[in-house]
Amino acid sequence: MRYFISTIFILASFIYGGGTREYTNRLIDEDSPYLQQHAHNPVDWYPWGEEAFEKAKREHKPIFLSIGYSTCHWCHVMEEESFENEEIAELINRYFIPVKVDRERMPHLDRHFQRIYSILNRRGGGWPLTIFLTEDLKPFFAATYIPPEDSYGVKGMKTLVPAIGRLYSSNREVLIKRAEAVEVLVKRAEVLPSGELKEGVKIADRAVEAIWSYYDKLYGGFGDRPKFPESSRISLLLDIYRLNGDEKAKMMALQTLDAMQRSGLYDQIEGAFFRYCVDRGWRMPHFEKMLYTNAELIPLYVEAWKITENKRFREIVEETIAEIDRRFRTQEGLYFSASDADSEGEEGGYFLYRYDEAFEALQSAGFKKERAENVLHFLDISEDGNFDTEYSHARRISGKPPADLSEAVEILKKMRESRSYPFVDRKIITAWNAMMIKALFIASRVDPKYLKEAKNSYRSLLKLMSSGSGELYHQVLYGKRPKQNGLLEDYAFFADAALTAYETTLEQAYLNDAVLFVQKAKKGFYKKGRWVLGEEGDIVSYADISDSYYSSPLSVMINNLITLAVLKGSFEELSLARKTLEGFATFIKESPDAYPTALKAYLRLEKGVVAIKSSRENLQKKAAQIEKIRYPYLLREAQDGESWMACDFVSCFAYGRDFEKVAEAIEKRGL
Repeated sequence: MRYFISTIFILASFIYGGGTREYTNRLIDEDSPYLQQHAHNPVDWYPWGEEAFEKAKREHKPIFLSIGYSTCHWCHVMEEESFENEEIAELINRYFIPVKVDRERMPHLDRHFQRIYSILNRRGGGWPLTIFLTEDLKPFFAATYIPPEDSYGVKGMKTLVPAIGRLYSSNREVLIKRAEAVEVLVKRAEVLPSGELKEGVKIADRAVEAIWSYYDKLYGGFGDRPKFPESSRISLLLDIYRLNGDEKAKMMALQTLDAMQRSGLYDQIEGAFFRYCVDRGWRMPHFEKMLYTNAELIPLYVEAWKITENKRFREIVEETIAEIDRRFRTQEGLYFSASDADSEGEEGGYFLYRYDEAFEALQSAGFKKERAENVLHFLDISEDGNFDTEYSHARRISGKPPADLSEAVEILKKMRESRSYPFVDRKIITAWNAMMIKALFIASRVDPKYLKEAKNSYRSLLKLMSSGSGELYHQVLYGKRPKQNGLLEDYAFFADAALTAYETTLEQAYLNDAVLFVQKAKKGFYKKGRWVLGEEGDIVSYADISDSYYSSPLSVMINNLITLAVLKGSFEELSLARKTLEGFATFIKESPDAYPTALKAYLRLEKGVVAIKSSRENLQKKAAQIEKIRYPYLLREAQDGESWMACDFVSCFAYGRDFEKVAEAIEKRGL
């Protein structure tokens, strides 16, 4: 029940806690829902800041840093097992200064410590992230979830916390030396190897072959388990198909998109995607719904519909937007960040069905026995269950859907009305809202009804999260006024949304916004030849080109620079994009498939981004035909005059009053 603590109002703690709380720590004054969830732990938590750091130095104690987010299932598990355990809490309080961080508020700090975890453990991290630091903020130990007791060869909290605490107290030089060694490793890893990126467009073929080597030929998707949507990788494959006709790239992208929409990753009853599945076959998800996951998938299903004209792909776009609007959209058109996996203390409780209850609901609604059995079979809701004991999570098995599927889905949807919907984190995050706004503008090319929604959301985000002179804020709890300065990701994704808005509407104001956001980003986050995600005191979090849980902000910014270089004729932006990519040349050459958004930027530079130019009226009139041009790196630019022109970084290579001839010249740049 604790997971539903909204804590936007202090009153919520009484409602969910059944009365007064025995413990209250400094997180009670924080706006973050995640930090508020821990405000009544017996652990004496501090938010990240000078008060905690000064206390650590004053008392010569190490810092116990825990990073997570409000809708994270394993964060909830560790809280219940350890942070609500009075014995463990006493140990943490005795030996450490405990600090809590919401990774959604401070993604740059999270990225910094995730990188340290990867260096120390030689594998990717996750949440909750647990870092032990010296009183001078130098890390010497990194883990993710830690069990309360020793198990399977892993030290538990009851063993680890006092052992490290006593060692720091009696012989801290050992841990300080380890921290210094970690610092050396981190600095070494931050050095970018020199190299040139002169691979040509053939690098696309290498990327496709590399992806094919770990493409799941049976279930779709990439790798074994857990299975994530990996939107940026699918986007790259679709680009390569449109660029050179690579059928293998097309097949992997479309099969994966089809597999995901039929699977347990997708909420078959209400719509929208969960964050990931724990199994190879896409059956069992962790039930969080993240705004960014859905925002990055919507444009891919738009693209898949355009390629195949498969109406199911279009339905996915419509259903996903409808559900995100229903659960996350505010009356102003802003979007909350995420919903939890747990319902009433059970993972997935809101989303699961017992066969007998579902069967009875269908029969009560007029379904004959055979009809009810057929539709439940198609949705894989069985008497034996497919998730946990007798419970089933709906997914579509292969074959033609029953004719009455939509009617049955409405009945199953109605069954959920008596359940408690999972906790929704009501933070407004600029970057994630910008992703969703971009998705709406792209969806409007399929159905114009989304254009009004996109414009309204754009205006609302600009009004709330911009200072008016181009500076952005990062996040704010809904109903509050923002105070936290924007990060690189906010400028990158908002500029991307502005450029998409311009491409869709050809309204100059959007292009002006994009120019301003990029200028502000260069001023604030490009320092001494390196991009940074953000800074916290002496901790500098360098930006990289890795697409992790969503597209790399730096790679998105590189693509923004390339787009502006064409639309504004700016060699300065083009030069900076090339220079930034060159800094990661060694990584891209060695593993082009591992950095999809950055590789897309490189292919755009190599093949050439093309702007098709004419009057705004002409571009709008020919919008449908322009959408059908296969060449992927195509922009629209409004200008005076009725003639058509096609221009790249260097020159205009086609022009005249005949649209078809100009379109044909653009197509030839690809196939």
